[in-house]
Amino acid sequence: MKKQWLQPAGILFGIAAAASMLFASQLGLDNNPVWGVRRYAVFFMGLAILLVSSFYREDNFIGKALHSADGRFYATVVLLDIAIVFIYLWFASDGMWTTLPNETNYYDLQANAFAKGQLELDVQPDPALLAFKDESLYEPANREGIPVLWDATLYKGKYHLYWGPAPALLLALIKPFHPSDLGDKVLTLLFISGTLLFLTLTILELWRSHFNHIPRGTVLAAIAFAGLVNPMPYIMTEGRIYEAAIVAAQFFLMGGFYFLLPAFNRPSIPRLALAGLFFTLAVGSRTTLIPAVGILSLVVLLWTVQTRHPRAVSYMLAFALPLALGAVGYGWYNHARFDSTTEFGYRYQLTSYNLYQQIGETFALEYLPPNLYKTLFNPLERRDAFPYIFPTRWSGPGWLTNYQPKMYLTYTENITGIFIASPFLLLAALAGIRPKRDLRWMLPALSAAFLAVFVTLQAFFFVAMRYMLDAVPTLALLSVIGFWHGFDLFKNSKAYSLAAALLLIYSIAVSLLISFSGNLELFKIHNPELVRQMTWTFNSLFK
Repeated sequence: MKKQWLQPAGILFGIAAAASMLFASQLGLDNNPVWGVRRYAVFFMGLAILLVSSFYREDNFIGKALHSADGRFYATVVLLDIAIVFIYLWFASDGMWTTLPNETNYYDLQANAFAKGQLELDVQPDPALLAFKDESLYEPANREGIPVLWDATLYKGKYHLYWGPAPALLLALIKPFHPSDLGDKVLTLLFISGTLLFLTLTILELWRSHFNHIPRGTVLAAIAFAGLVNPMPYIMTEGRIYEAAIVAAQFFLMGGFYFLLPAFNRPSIPRLALAGLFFTLAVGSRTTLIPAVGILSLVVLLWTVQTRHPRAVSYMLAFALPLALGAVGYGWYNHARFDSTTEFGYRYQLTSYNLYQQIGETFALEYLPPNLYKTLFNPLERRDAFPYIFPTRWSGPGWLTNYQPKMYLTYTENITGIFIASPFLLLAALAGIRPKRDLRWMLPALSAAFLAVFVTLQAFFFVAMRYMLDAVPTLALLSVIGFWHGFDLFKNSKAYSLAAALLLIYSIAVSLLISFSGNLELFKIHNPELVRQMTWTFNSLFK
């Protein structure tokens, strides 16, 4: 009897939920004619329940999925990913759910330019900027009081962007169908959700192919960690062009790994071609990934040579052709804008520094010591009141505080060291201890890519929390492999399981807490009532 009522009840509930959102204004449920996030969420939830309930049969795909252990497991994975996306949305909306406070729309500007068939932005520089006839334009003091498109590049009287063009090219494709402006925070949310999707698919592929003897609960734990590790939620509150570019690159990089990693054991031309395409788009979003993609290309070359597969040349060409075409295309794009195939526009930025003169000092090995301290060990500030712990700009030892090489910036933005905020990532080291033979190409590919990105970032003249996202997703995949491999190394020891669980819980909890505290001022500006309520609640609970 209970089963007989479930299907019609689901249909009725789905209709009621979807219809109440469609006619929310007429029913007095929402006086705002513009649909908000919650309205969309309830509408699509109702629609999903309606469709599942309507087409459910015990002997069809839906019925078999719901009545099988595998089906329930994958349904749980989907629900977990949805929950993580809602956490991203909560941070992106400053806890308001209905709106996304947006600061920049640079990708939209570039997409509009591409849609019109031009490379320069459709923004006219101030006449005072055009009055400069030499490189004195790039000295910040000389531009004081003149409006500029901040951090854009100005060359021969035209505005351009130094951020990679790949996201704007994709956005330009939908401009004929969606001409309205799209803020960079929306793109950040979309790309980070896509990054989560590829991380999830890659984790599932690794588990099915190499660790299917490990309990399914560890897969859910791995996905939760990869989706919520710092700074995944942290960057959502600001979600500007800076964060959007990084997240877009990670979306494509993780997509590339999703196609490449299984190709080492089950090679195919389409899979390798898609890996090459995604890695090309990753570089086309963020050029600091060039060393990582270059090293990945060498790993693929070594794999094709050492495995001596009869189709090795075809496999290498399938992987390399998108990369070669991307390099040629990017070179043409640079030359068309800046008269040089290797100039990405950094030199011509209108920013706080005269990069025209100091471009040679932006990367240097001398920056490694303070940057390594910040990225690995920079501690949290502890306070007695909620939210209790805060990321800090710099809390290093005196000998590093007084270390000022070239144009290095010690006090820049908040950052919390990996050892302090995300110790679960340290389990990546276990992946290299008596590694599984069927991972002999995957581990070098992931490890080499991580190290290339990590070292590149440490050689920059300052670091920030968002920059950690360039390396953390790759390291998270390594830590997931190490986490599962640890069960074999320690023979399912309860002590290991407990230690790993504690590291996981701590890492996620700290990540969520500093994502709030590190962006507290923005929450106070956009949602002060939420801050008051949370402060009163937590301070009352933990007096």
